[in-house]
Amino acid sequence: MNSVLLVMPMVDTWQHQFRCAFSLTAILAIFMAGILLANQGEQETMPLDAAEHNSEFMASNGRFSALTVRVGLLEEYKKITFQMHGCYRIESLSGDILRAAGTSKSRWRARIEESAPAQMLYSVLVASYPDSDKAMALAEIFAGQGQSAVVNQIGGPVELNGNDVVSDNTQYRVQIGNFKTEAEARALRETCDADYSPRIIREVIRKPKGMIEFFDADMTESYMTEAGFRLIPEDANATVTICSVLTVSGFTYERPEDRRYAGIVEIYLDRTGGLAALNEVDIDTYLRGVVPAEMPAMFPFDALKAQAIAARTVVMAQKATRHTNDPFELCAHVHCQVYCGVTRDDERSNRAIEETRGELLVSNGELVDAFYSAVCGGHTEDAELTWLTPMRHPALGVPCSCSDSLDYPDLTTEAGVRRWIHSSPSVCCNPNNHNLPLPADYGKKHFRWEISYTRSELEDIIRDKTGADVGTLYDILPISRGKSGRLVEIEILGSRRNLRIKRELKIRRALAKTQLESSCFLVEVLPDSTGLPMEIVFNGAGWGHGVGMCQCGAARMALDGMTYQQILEHYYSGAAVEKRYGF
Repeated sequence: MNSVLLVMPMVDTWQHQFRCAFSLTAILAIFMAGILLANQGEQETMPLDAAEHNSEFMASNGRFSALTVRVGLLEEYKKITFQMHGCYRIESLSGDILRAAGTSKSRWRARIEESAPAQMLYSVLVASYPDSDKAMALAEIFAGQGQSAVVNQIGGPVELNGNDVVSDNTQYRVQIGNFKTEAEARALRETCDADYSPRIIREVIRKPKGMIEFFDADMTESYMTEAGFRLIPEDANATVTICSVLTVSGFTYERPEDRRYAGIVEIYLDRTGGLAALNEVDIDTYLRGVVPAEMPAMFPFDALKAQAIAARTVVMAQKATRHTNDPFELCAHVHCQVYCGVTRDDERSNRAIEETRGELLVSNGELVDAFYSAVCGGHTEDAELTWLTPMRHPALGVPCSCSDSLDYPDLTTEAGVRRWIHSSPSVCCNPNNHNLPLPADYGKKHFRWEISYTRSELEDIIRDKTGADVGTLYDILPISRGKSGRLVEIEILGSRRNLRIKRELKIRRALAKTQLESSCFLVEVLPDSTGLPMEIVFNGAGWGHGVGMCQCGAARMALDGMTYQQILEHYYSGAAVEKRYGF
């Protein structure tokens, strides 16, 4: 308990830890009386009946190991096929030996013998703050409106070698509502969309239950265990291949791929009662699966070094705050960072990781939010404007320019954006200006791009993506743009209703079958003979949210002789590279 901050800590992992929350009424009572009182109402503390096992990830006294990371690989599978390369022992989640250390040349399969899903509670996360006072003030506003509101503390100090704190990732979440179904939480979330970046929080109050059987292809060995099991390597070079992993690597398709992982592989029951897998590895082994997945390994070496440091900083700065209700810290997809294990192990990217070992991006003694995207389109964007959420050291938008003399229009204006998108400026991420190992049509797909829909197609897309039926689509109006030209608010005009949408990702998703390349775009409405829209054309710039380092821009800067330190200091204003471990 933290009586000074007047909130109860909540560590949302569902291994041997529990949720503690206070209603705002209780918090204010604490403040007035100067004593600590627990609310026994709807937000009653509920210990999780979950399997316990040893893991370096688990917090000790609210502190987290900086050098180990647990990565969610897959969820909701009916069966998982895997193969061990090298010597492994297999343990239950409680640490019991299921199979003694040994090798096997066979493929193995895990399947569910029987299972029941977890019991969940749902609430709406309105905002997170590094400052408890701001969180309390916002919770008070919601309480004044008659809404159930709680402030939950998550995260904590991230330590190196048990005592050196590399980052304090403590956050204070303002959560409203307390529902048994996700549909109820979704309805509440929609009421907050206009002013915040709300998302639904799932909290496990009863773990999934079931039995998992795993056996080899020859059916000579078979084991049964409750909840899950861990494949623990007995030698440093041992790996596990998981077959047919569905991958999402930032493109508009999903495909199965056999992927190989070093470290510990854990297979367990997820919240749906399906099978899931995670990988527990040291941070630099993790980076071996991130850097070549996020940036082409043939990019210039200093660009790879910059990527390694940005990815390492992301892990450290987001530990214990990203997937707080899951047994892992980061997922293996674009939501966090794309991770493919050691499947694409590459000598150049591995060397970039090793030569920058322990190096992180720091500002005023604290880690920065080291976001990055593929192609910014010529100018990066402010982090807080993009996600409408406060951050400790947010990235600020800067020109992606290799020349101080480049003439930038005012990209917050429609005239400026029109001039910008319909040109091919000599910015660093323009693939026409350099010879990077990229597909020939990369620039047309990502630096400057165009996509169109018929009116009826777009009406269907908007209805499917937003749940709103605007009727006949008349127009899409820009309301406001950030310094990169990215739209942060639009209004869709229709015969039945008008619809306002905020935040770049929501805008991108609402107007495309998957999502638009970026929210830096122009809308052209082509009318039919009656004057109604016949076709809607989007002309845009960039690929991704555009926050932080532009990967193609970084590659061009490296080609021009800039060091990785200079590249990072350009994209993350006020930050510097510091070595924190690996001396």
